[in-house]
Amino acid sequence: MAKTAYATKAPEGLAKPGTLAKNKVKLSQLRWKCPISKFNFKSTAALEPLGAIVGQPRAMEAIRLGSELFATGYNVFVTGISGTGRLTTVKRILQGVTTHDPELFDFCYVHNFNKNDQPRLLRLQRGKGRLFASEINDAINFLRRRLPKLFEEDTYQKNKRRIVEDYQERERTSLHTFDEKIKPYGFVRGSFETEEGVSQPEVFPVIDDKPVHIDAIDELIAEGKVSKAAGDKIKAMYRKFHIEIYNLFRKGMKLMKEFRKELSEHDKASAKIIVESVFDEILEHFPYSKMSEYIEEVKDYILGHLNLFVLQSNSIPQLAELEEQQINSEKFDLFAVNVILDNTATESAPVIIERYPTYANLFGTKERVYDSRGFWRTDFTKIKSGSMLQADQGYLIVNADDLFSEPGVWTSLKRVLLYGKLEIQPSDTFFQVSQSHLKPEPIDVAVKVIIIGGQTLYNMLYNYEKGFKKIFKINAQFDYETAKTEEMMNNYARFIAKVCTQEKLPHFKPDGVAAIIEWAVEHAGSQNKITLKFSDVADLIRESVFYADAGNNGFIRRQDVLKAINWRRKRHDLIDSKMKEMIIEGNMLIDTDGERVGQINGLTVMSDGILSFGKPARITANVSAGSGGIINIEREVNMSGRIHSKGVLIITGFFRERFAMNKPLSMTASITFEQSYGGIDGDSASAAEINVLISAITGIPIKQSIAITGSVNQKGDIQPIGGVNEKIRGFFDVCKARGLADCKDMPGGQGLTGCQGVIIPRQNVNDLMLCREITDAVKDKKFHIFAISRIEDSIEILMNVKAGKLQADGTYPAGTVMRKVVDRLEHLHKSAKRSKTSRKRSGK
Repeated sequence: MAKTAYATKAPEGLAKPGTLAKNKVKLSQLRWKCPISKFNFKSTAALEPLGAIVGQPRAMEAIRLGSELFATGYNVFVTGISGTGRLTTVKRILQGVTTHDPELFDFCYVHNFNKNDQPRLLRLQRGKGRLFASEINDAINFLRRRLPKLFEEDTYQKNKRRIVEDYQERERTSLHTFDEKIKPYGFVRGSFETEEGVSQPEVFPVIDDKPVHIDAIDELIAEGKVSKAAGDKIKAMYRKFHIEIYNLFRKGMKLMKEFRKELSEHDKASAKIIVESVFDEILEHFPYSKMSEYIEEVKDYILGHLNLFVLQSNSIPQLAELEEQQINSEKFDLFAVNVILDNTATESAPVIIERYPTYANLFGTKERVYDSRGFWRTDFTKIKSGSMLQADQGYLIVNADDLFSEPGVWTSLKRVLLYGKLEIQPSDTFFQVSQSHLKPEPIDVAVKVIIIGGQTLYNMLYNYEKGFKKIFKINAQFDYETAKTEEMMNNYARFIAKVCTQEKLPHFKPDGVAAIIEWAVEHAGSQNKITLKFSDVADLIRESVFYADAGNNGFIRRQDVLKAINWRRKRHDLIDSKMKEMIIEGNMLIDTDGERVGQINGLTVMSDGILSFGKPARITANVSAGSGGIINIEREVNMSGRIHSKGVLIITGFFRERFAMNKPLSMTASITFEQSYGGIDGDSASAAEINVLISAITGIPIKQSIAITGSVNQKGDIQPIGGVNEKIRGFFDVCKARGLADCKDMPGGQGLTGCQGVIIPRQNVNDLMLCREITDAVKDKKFHIFAISRIEDSIEILMNVKAGKLQADGTYPAGTVMRKVVDRLEHLHKSAKRSKTSRKRSGK
C-alpha cells in the first residue's frame, strides 16, 4: 500500500525527545523466561509424578467441608472453568474422606399381599439383601416339593377320609330322612335338567308305580287316570315337599361349605407346621420388624392358597375344578425378592459418577413387559434403581450441563434433596404421559450431591431458583490461575512426568519443561501467574511429543514445544488470517504510517471460541459547534454494549472536568468504530477515543503508526485492560505484513518501519508474554511498546506535542494540546452563541 501523506501544520510546543523514551517498556519486561537453572534434573523421567492437587486450596477446603459435614443441605456445587481438575479433585478428596464411615444397606422390594399396587420396601444391612432373596427362593422351592408329598402321606389321607366319610354320612342321613318322609305320600326324590343344562333337585309324585312331573297331573286328570280330588291333593303335597327339598338343598350347600372349610382348615393345619418352620428360620436370620410383618403376610397367603403348590395332586377333592389348569411359574413371582441395591461389595461410602443423568439413570424406573397384543404390564420385580439410590450414604457426582439438559431431572432432584425421599417412577409418569399401576413405597435416602458446573449457572440458581439455597450451601470455587512460585514450577515438572509416565510418552528435558511453563504463564495472562487448566497443559504435552524431532534422543526439547504451540495457533487462526488479508488488501481500512486528524488505531480482541486474537480498529471522530455533546454512533444504532456506553459517558465526564469548569461544554462530537458491523463492548478503547476527540477538536494529527489500548477514568488515569498480548500481536502482524517505507523519525528495517508500536496501560506491563518475534523486533528497534499511566502520556506520544498541565491560575500553558482544546472549545462556544442569537433575531 502506498504511503498516505497528510498535510498538517507543525504545532508549537513539541514534546521533548525524552518523552518517548521514558514510556518505553524495557526489553526484559516484554516476556518472562523460565530459568532452567532452577531444575536439578536431567529429564522428567527422574521426577516423582505429581500425585496431589495443587493450586486449589480454596476449592479443596470447600469440598472437604461439604463432603464431611453430613448435615441437611450441605451439598456442593463446584464452579470453575473446564480443565482445572474439578472432577479429579472431587474424586480424590472423597476417596480420602475418613470421618464419614456410614452404615450401608441393601434395599429390596417385595410384593405387598395386602395392597397389591403398593410394593413393600425392605431395608437390610449390607450384604443381607442377596442372602434374604436366596433364602426366600429356597423356601418357596422347598414348599413346592414338600407340600404335595405332605398331602399324600397316610396320616393326612386318613384324617381326610374321616372328614369326607363324616360329610357323606351326614348327607346320606339327611337325604334318607327326607325320602322316608315323602314315601308314604306317594312321592320320590329326583332331579331334572333345566333348559340351561343345570340339574335341579325335585320331588315327583308316583302314578302307577312311575314318577311323573307335577306338570303332567292336569293331563292325567283330563284323561281320567287321576281324579280331580286326588290331583288337587297331589298338587298341595307337591308344593309342601317342593319347598322342603329346596330347603334341604340349601342345607346341603351349607353342609358342603362346612365340609370344604373343614377340609381347608385340615389342609392348613397339616401344612402350617412345615410353612411356619421354614419361615421362622428365615426370621431368625433377619430379625427386623418390617421383615416379621412381611413374613407373616407370606405365610398367611401360602396357607390360604395351597392350591398353588398341590394342584398337580388329585388328592384334594375341593380342588378338582382346577386340576386341568397349568400354573405358570410367574405365579410364584409373588414370593420373589427384587434386590434393587446390593452393597455386598461396597466397603466404604459409595462415590457414584453419573455421566449420563437421564431420569431413569438417576432415579430408577419400572420396566414394562409387552405381550403379543401390544399391552404392557409391570410388577414389583421390574423396579430398577438409579444412581441416586446407589449413592445412598455416600456421594453422587454429576455435571451441570448434562443434568440440566435432561427434562424433569432437576425438579425431581430438588425434591429428593429437600425431603430426603426417593420415589421410583417412570419418567412418563412425571410428565403425566401415562399412569403407573404401581406406587412403590418411598425410600429414605441420605446422599451428598456434588454438581460440577459454571459460576454463572450457580449465581443464577442461587438468586432465582426457589429452594436452591437450602440444598446447595457449599460453593467450591476452582481458580483458573495461581501464583507463579518456584514450588508451582516444580509441580509443573512433576505433572509433565505424570502425563509422560501414565501415557508412556517420551520425557521432557529441562528446556522443554521451561517452554511448557512459559506457555502456561502466557496462558494465564500475567507474568506473575500460571494457569491451572491442566487439561490444556496435558494437550500441549501430547502435541509436543507429536511434533518432536527424531534427533532428540527420545526426549522433548524447547523447539518441540514451540513447534507444537505454533501449529496449535495455525490450526485455529483462519478468521484471524482472513481479517489480516482484508487489511493488507485495503478492504478494511487501517493505516500503519503517516498522520491524520480525528483518526486513531484502537485495539480489539476477538475470539472464535477456540483462539483469541487481536485486531486493530479504526476509530474516528468529528467535532462541530453545537450542544449535542459526544454522540456514540454505536449506541445510536444499538450496537454498543453497556460497558462501552459507560466508557463514552466517562469520556464526557473527563471533558467536563478538564474543559468545562467555568463554562458549558459547547460542542457536538460524533465518534465511531469504522467498518464495524457487529456489536462493540468493553471500555478498553476509551483512551483511544479521548485522543481522537482531542485531535478532532484541536486539528493536531495522530500518528497512524502507533496503536493504543487502555481504559480511562474521569480523572484521566489509565486503567488496565485484558488481552494485552493478543492486541499487541494483532497490530504487530499487520505492520509486519505491510512492509512500508522507512519513517523519518526512527531507523527503518525489513518489513517494519521502525516507528510503529503500541501504547498500553502501565499496569499491564506485568502481563506481557510476547512471542519471540515481537521481542526481537523491539530489540532491533523495529517495533516499540509504550506504557502510560495518564492520558497526557498518550497525547504526547501520539501527537508529539506537550499535553500541558493545569496551572495555578486555572489555565493551560500556551502551545500545549490542552490549551488548544480550551481555545477551540471557546471558539465553538462563541459560534454556537452567535448562531443562537441569530436564530432569535430571525424569529426561528
